[in-house]
Amino acid sequence: DNLASSLEFISGLEIKKDILRLLKVKPHVISELERKVGTSDRVLHRHLAELEYLGIVEIIKHEKSPHTGRPFKVAKLK
Repeated sequence: DNLASSLEFISGLEIKKDILRLLKVKPHVISELERKVGTSDRVLHRHLAELEYLGIVEIIKHEKSPHTGRPFKVAKLK
């Protein structure tokens, strides 16, 4: 289900495009975005931070998941 193949180099622009394409459909939990974009959490967080700085994306921190009881973050378009 990855939008970009994990076997090839993915440019930063392509990663941002994939993130925005997914967020246009609905907000996503960060871990879900990692799987769908096909990149590491470190790379994804860097691109999300840039998009948040530019005022395009909002990251919402939740204290506790109703399913796991652990904290989680959701990304959505502003």
